[in-house]
Amino acid sequence: MFWKKVVAAGVLLLLGYSSALWRYRTNTKTYSIFNTRTTIHLEYEGPDFIEWDIPGVCSVKNRTLQNTIMICSVQGVHTIRPKVYGKTAEAEERFLYVDRPSECFLWYYQSSRVDNKPIQNIVMWIYDPENASPEELANNASQPSINSMSLSSQFFSMGEEPTILSVISYDVYIPEITKQEGIWEVQIPHTKANVLLMIKGNSVAFQDCFVAHHPFLVSYISQNFTQNSEDLPLTTSTEENILFDWHPCFPANVVTISHWETLYSNDAFNTTQKIRIPPNMLTDEERENIQDISLIEEGIIFLTAGRLYLRRTNDFLKLDQTFHIPSNITGTETRTWCWPEYVPKEGLELSEIILWTKKEVFLGYAGLRFFKLICLEELVEILKLHEEDINKFTIHRATYTSDPTGIALLLVHPIMGSQSSMMHLVFYNENTIKWELQDFVLYFPQDQKLNALFLYSALPNFVIWDTKTVYYSYHKYSKNGYMLSPLGYQDLTSFANNSYIHQVFIDYFGNGVIKMYNNIMLYFKIDVTDVSLLHKWVNENENTVILINTNGEPLLTNLNYGFAKVSEYPLMLELYSSIYTEVTSCPYLLFESSIYLNDIRMDKRDELTFWSQIVYPENYGVYSIVEINGPEILKQERNVDYETALGICTKNLTVTLYQRVDYEAVNNYSQLQDENMGHVMIQLRPSQFAKTCPSSNQAIHVLVGCYTKRHIVLKGYENKKCRHENLKYEIEKQYLRGNPPENKLINYNVSEYGCPLHIYMTEKFHPVLQLYDDDEFVEDVTANFIIWEIHERIDFSYTVTMHSAGCVNEAQTWKSMIKENKDLPIDKVWGPENYRHCFSFSSGKPGDLSQPYEIINSSNKNEIIWKTHHIGFYVFRVKIIDPNYSFCELTTTFAIEIFGILPSLY
Repeated sequence: MFWKKVVAAGVLLLLGYSSALWRYRTNTKTYSIFNTRTTIHLEYEGPDFIEWDIPGVCSVKNRTLQNTIMICSVQGVHTIRPKVYGKTAEAEERFLYVDRPSECFLWYYQSSRVDNKPIQNIVMWIYDPENASPEELANNASQPSINSMSLSSQFFSMGEEPTILSVISYDVYIPEITKQEGIWEVQIPHTKANVLLMIKGNSVAFQDCFVAHHPFLVSYISQNFTQNSEDLPLTTSTEENILFDWHPCFPANVVTISHWETLYSNDAFNTTQKIRIPPNMLTDEERENIQDISLIEEGIIFLTAGRLYLRRTNDFLKLDQTFHIPSNITGTETRTWCWPEYVPKEGLELSEIILWTKKEVFLGYAGLRFFKLICLEELVEILKLHEEDINKFTIHRATYTSDPTGIALLLVHPIMGSQSSMMHLVFYNENTIKWELQDFVLYFPQDQKLNALFLYSALPNFVIWDTKTVYYSYHKYSKNGYMLSPLGYQDLTSFANNSYIHQVFIDYFGNGVIKMYNNIMLYFKIDVTDVSLLHKWVNENENTVILINTNGEPLLTNLNYGFAKVSEYPLMLELYSSIYTEVTSCPYLLFESSIYLNDIRMDKRDELTFWSQIVYPENYGVYSIVEINGPEILKQERNVDYETALGICTKNLTVTLYQRVDYEAVNNYSQLQDENMGHVMIQLRPSQFAKTCPSSNQAIHVLVGCYTKRHIVLKGYENKKCRHENLKYEIEKQYLRGNPPENKLINYNVSEYGCPLHIYMTEKFHPVLQLYDDDEFVEDVTANFIIWEIHERIDFSYTVTMHSAGCVNEAQTWKSMIKENKDLPIDKVWGPENYRHCFSFSSGKPGDLSQPYEIINSSNKNEIIWKTHHIGFYVFRVKIIDPNYSFCELTTTFAIEIFGILPSLY
């Protein structure tokens, strides 16, 4: 039985259903190369096969074999189908697009951990999929074949110099050729930002063919679960019910649970581990009726009979009241999207899992820490709903949104006298700790269970589905409705032989697949409101789930009888074939931008500039749309260039985001800073698109505020080995602020303050500051800063006076600032919040301008001089006081040892 498609007057008709199917594959586990050089393997499953019907420009080895190979020597769309006995049982045809052979070769890579180091070792070479060894094609080669060695050496001799690019952080790593000619090797940091990598060559061609760019996933998680022979499996209650979860940043780390086994893999099921538990830990009913599963850093969480259990590498643990978790949990949910470079504000930790009952919500954090977020009674009060509604509402589901700090709750209550329920959508922000009722309501049958998935986008775009329908909401609730089948039905089971929805899969670029339990698949895309029927790929009796392989591409995993069998799935090739006869086309030819998946951090002086280019046929009127979701804290400037040639239009958009807030001399400095900090998500998309358009949904997060790893250092000040471990010294009382009655004894700790700089007593000292983000140098600091001795020494001064600095009024000094802020500690009396310059007659007051000018910057040549001629230790702290320099409070500490007359030592 099969689905056959016929287009009549623009309407797609379903004429039948068949158990027969056919598919195709290439020599490798990827469809990135599908051209006139590619060997295409045809595979038919089903009865009554006669022969393959292929066009004359394609050659087939033996057209009467169900499994054979084919090569199409001419570029274009080729109609392929098997001939079978009986016209009504004829299997469906495909329209395969075969490209010209501009890219013929692929990168082969091996990835391994360096022992005891957070480093990944990557070994790579070039291979030809049409002349590769069986081990290379099976992706288990330990070294290049003779052909690959020769090919790689040929490319190297012609100047091939590959790079590995982090798609998330855009860091670049340069492999080096090894002693074994034809092999490149590189070591990269093993971080979440390096989970998605791309091998790129430098446009060297051999026989007019290039090496294709190769994306791949690297996992930093490697868990080995111990197991004994008497351990028992954890399963679902029915054969068709497959549960699964994967790590949001490492989708190749996945756990699945079927009617037969629980399987775990850290390489997209190239290898698997069975997850079992010791006898008597659960009853047979509990063990064979797992209702939910989640994968976290600490292991695998199972939900059965309202209770949670954790399978760690070497034990099985009940998560009960000891962990603040009740015994009536109804669901769990982990994060959907990965934010490897998202750094929350200082003191904020983001959760990694949501747990909920019908009346309570809990959040889980790293280290198995769980806390109750809210109960329904409190939530109803916060949202100002009617108190009588408390008992009507239940928490139907919780999930993470496209905002890294966002959580969504689906609150449901039945409608009296009806078979329907009403669903309200509530958002919670982990950053602002605020709840917000959304302007969204959905009615659905009471006997249905809802699932929700937020798309990777700036505005809240999501789909909600039950067993029969998929409801979409795009562009912050402005475009809503049910996904419709090609015949206009919202009940998608009518299009899938009455099979229910099993899984909804969505990638970072907005491509979506609805998989039914009988493995019929429907395609949709962000901003598209109807679905397209994809060709059958696997039999209806196979229990499958859509996962992601190590190349970042979708694959179908068959989990029948407790074993995993994977099949790579060429989603875009299948889509183009499935809708080839429909009257649809992409309104643009090219859409590119400088936006990538990484997060952007903006400080006060920063600007963010990005561009997009869209190329389209004349008179289509397509343009780029920039959507911004979040607080209105960024201004923007736009520039559009437009040109037309030979009926093709090119439109370039450049957008610059910035802030122009002046924080100087304001009375509400801290409040003004808080008002202009926040998290903004920006999405760039074309104004029109269709299912056939290339990936177009591009979004980034902009974090405006203080980056917690931003800091300043004194240039040239290093924590090197000192001649002193620690020492004690005494500061004579006449050199201390405040006229103390006694000398001060100081314990100098090298590990805390570092090695002191050594300066002769007559030398002047001009500190130069440098700004760093973690270990990355940003710039030399040009802003104004102040300096003080943390033990309150005052036996130093400055070379520049207020007059020579250009002051027209008396400048701020430590003496005046301490007098104004008597109740504050020394490090709080003076800073960017109360800094006032002395260069205007409108502020300040006249005074003695011959006093030392106690503010330093990189250009005023103000230097520190020493008042006394003796050995002394000074532990200085520096603070930037320019209010327009940074959201961060930037300070650093350093020590100076002065040579001169020896003071008392102990």
